[in-house]
Amino acid sequence: MVSHEWKRRVAPRLARDADVLWWYRNKVGRNSFAIQGFLRHRIHPDFVVQQEHEGKTVHRVLVIETKGPQLKGSENTEYKRKVADYFTKAGKRVTWQQLGEGFKDHLFRFQILDEAQQHGADWQDELRTVLAAEV
Repeated sequence: MVSHEWKRRVAPRLARDADVLWWYRNKVGRNSFAIQGFLRHRIHPDFVVQQEHEGKTVHRVLVIETKGPQLKGSENTEYKRKVADYFTKAGKRVTWQQLGEGFKDHLFRFQILDEAQQHGADWQDELRTVLAAEV
């Protein structure tokens, strides 16, 4: 499946999820959300998600990078997994007030979502698990 088709399948799933307050498709651009990894080029995750639980905003922001099966195990995908792991760890202990009052006290997590799941699992189940997980 072509990458943009895969992203189009993830977006409606986010829109329907009870644990999502709002989300947006983060397209690459000068004003888009980006994460600086240890390589030169910044990472522009595909989606930024503000979570909620039982109708109340929770202090969790999730950024999602989607990967189709053709990218499984690629050098770029593995690099992004390392950055995602570090970003998630840092998002638990760093104060994020510098991002603005709207993000004060929020915890951040960066998740790679693979279309091709292990053992034939469905990516939608994985996304649901990610959205429901505690940071």
